[in-house]
Amino acid sequence: MTYNDNFSPLLIFFLLFYGTVFIVSLVGNIWVLVTCYRNLKRNQFPLMWCVANLASADLLFTCLTPFNAISVMWRWVGGNATCKLQGFLIETSYSASITTLVVTSYLRLKAVTDPFNSRSGRFSSREYMKLVTIWCICLVICLPIAHIYRVEPNEDGKLVCANTTWGSTGRQIYYTVHAIVFFVIPLTYMIVTQRKISRSLRANIVPMRNSHIMKSNQRQKRVAKTLAALSLAFVMCWSSFMILRTLMYFNLASHGLGWRAAQLMVFLNTALDPLLYGYYGGNFKSKVRSILRCNYQNRLNRADSIALTASHSGHSLGIREAHATASKD
Repeated sequence: MTYNDNFSPLLIFFLLFYGTVFIVSLVGNIWVLVTCYRNLKRNQFPLMWCVANLASADLLFTCLTPFNAISVMWRWVGGNATCKLQGFLIETSYSASITTLVVTSYLRLKAVTDPFNSRSGRFSSREYMKLVTIWCICLVICLPIAHIYRVEPNEDGKLVCANTTWGSTGRQIYYTVHAIVFFVIPLTYMIVTQRKISRSLRANIVPMRNSHIMKSNQRQKRVAKTLAALSLAFVMCWSSFMILRTLMYFNLASHGLGWRAAQLMVFLNTALDPLLYGYYGGNFKSKVRSILRCNYQNRLNRADSIALTASHSGHSLGIREAHATASKD
């Protein structure tokens, strides 16, 4: 799809959508990382490290998207070096995101089904190695992409970053295996895990009014909602992209508006993650309510102040008129 004078409304929509998502994703994921850093200085929770890991992958993905935006509107910039590096890191960040969600699902299931052992354990060096292992595995599996991508002219003569080095058969094999390992299997695992977490939380309802147990259950439900929202957003934003990409490599679909829309949905996921975390897991909702409450209170105070000023003015005017009448008499 090329943008020209005939598609100026489409170009405007693309620029507005991309610019808005880019800013929200950049600011939101930085905010998540800062929040996680402040919380981790007090308590070393495994879940907080997973959230920081997911935000890091989203932030990396966001910082790499300007190359694609420039390529859509003009041509690819930076030559083969940026083409190979960008394609490699984009796929790595996606793989790290889905793997982090799988690990997070496992940790939440463990925390719900075995809460005592889960709480007693601190975030040890072994847990750090899990996060490092995630990135190492994703880097190794996605390393062939650095060889696949190269800059070449398309049918219109515009320079684009394409993965045509291995041919159709090579791409079909690699991306099919990648889709199964990093989408189908993780998606199935997260669905099964979410069902087990939901079932376990319903079974753990305590009839007795114990404030500590009630707060613990509420915290577990809030974390479960956050994980469910993040997983649902990931599935909704990435499903169309993974399906269309597989179909295109098997010559069952073509590049077009549907493919561009799928790419924008993938980018949208990087902005949804910090918003969902702030709404369900963080204190974003309480801060918004506090801001709205303060604004409403300020408006009331301002209205009272204006009414009081008007009342004083009317009272002063009445006194002046009374004095003026008395002096005439």
